[in-house]
Amino acid sequence: MGLLDGYGVLILSESSELISEVEALIEKDTQFVMTGMAKHGNTVLDCILASKPDLVIIDLDMDNSDGHLALHLIMNHNPIPVVVLSTHTPEGSMKTIQAMRLGAADYFHKEMLSQELKNKIVTSYFLERCKMTIQNGIQGIYDSHFYATGIAETVLSAPQPHRQDQFQRRMDIEFHLRRAIDNHEFHLVYQPVVDVYSNRIVGLESLIRWYNPTLGQVPPSDFIPIAEESSLIHEIGEWVLKEACMQNKRWQEAGLSKVFVAVNLSRRQFNDSRLSRMIQTILEKTGLQPKYLELEITESMSMQVELAADALRQLKKLGVRVAMDDFGTGYSSLGYLRDFPIDKLKIDQSFIKGLIQSQVNAVIVNTMVTMARNLNLLVVAEGVETEEELQVLRECGCRLVQGYYFSQPVKAKRIEEMLHLETKQTG
Repeated sequence: MGLLDGYGVLILSESSELISEVEALIEKDTQFVMTGMAKHGNTVLDCILASKPDLVIIDLDMDNSDGHLALHLIMNHNPIPVVVLSTHTPEGSMKTIQAMRLGAADYFHKEMLSQELKNKIVTSYFLERCKMTIQNGIQGIYDSHFYATGIAETVLSAPQPHRQDQFQRRMDIEFHLRRAIDNHEFHLVYQPVVDVYSNRIVGLESLIRWYNPTLGQVPPSDFIPIAEESSLIHEIGEWVLKEACMQNKRWQEAGLSKVFVAVNLSRRQFNDSRLSRMIQTILEKTGLQPKYLELEITESMSMQVELAADALRQLKKLGVRVAMDDFGTGYSSLGYLRDFPIDKLKIDQSFIKGLIQSQVNAVIVNTMVTMARNLNLLVVAEGVETEEELQVLRECGCRLVQGYYFSQPVKAKRIEEMLHLETKQTG
């Protein structure tokens, strides 16, 4: 902590309205202390010397590029963490990119501080971003090599065009992600898990998709990391759980085959102490029996064993099932089997891809299946695409499979048609 056991904050803006707005947000967290404010870029160093802040918040919309002047002075003479405030206009985005080049550690869109969005979630989000900036120092939350050595020489040199594009897209995604749920831009697709002995669907993995009118189709690999970093993943993850449970309940009420629906948990969700209660509430509201919900965690999650085991036990008490996704790709596979109360292993598709060409992969998969059977765990092979791969898995005794050989991830309507056909065949 800095001054007075709190993080000291200095605001630079010529707008009294913006200063008051930011000051009101800062005062909502006792870990922050307002140490001063400045209205001219050329006075920022004197203000820093006088108030000794841990963080400077700079308004980039000041006249005569005063914001960039202040940032330039800070980075060259007294480098401390800086958050810049910008508009979401093309001009505002370009100013932000230039500020990141100068050494700003993070940015925040002014639109998110507007009256219509000023709520507890946005307030918490803004304050956490400020804390993250302070804790990470002037390198902020981006690639350390971009800011690392030789501040005057390195950070002031123009980045490559793709670096500018990366910042621009990062800002666009974060801005639109905030409104995605309210604007009904998310939807789920489902990939069947099939029993190879009966050739029937026994479960479905739910996967989120995002289409934004401005950005188009945004891949999960692009927006999930940003959602994690910004803590939006909690709100998005809750939406996924609700939607998956409601949809499964609708299928059951329509008289279709009863299958489980699997939902992936992110690291932040899994480490949230409210997770168990939130899932219990969703199950109660949707009326879905817990045994028809499966939660997937991955080995790659950074987990403290005792805390993770306790979290899993709480989830198991609800009656839901827990699967270890991407099994075999991490360094702690066997340790997790020993320490965690899981029900199922999902063999990573990297082992399935080389199943035909690599004898080693076949031996590894066979060993995983045998080990799981001895531990009374179910096994799912992911990424099955060919008849040959399916045959090898059958020979290994792997009963449950998932992959494009049976179906790519499809919308709920298509799943309903598939389940309806199965119901008719067995009816």
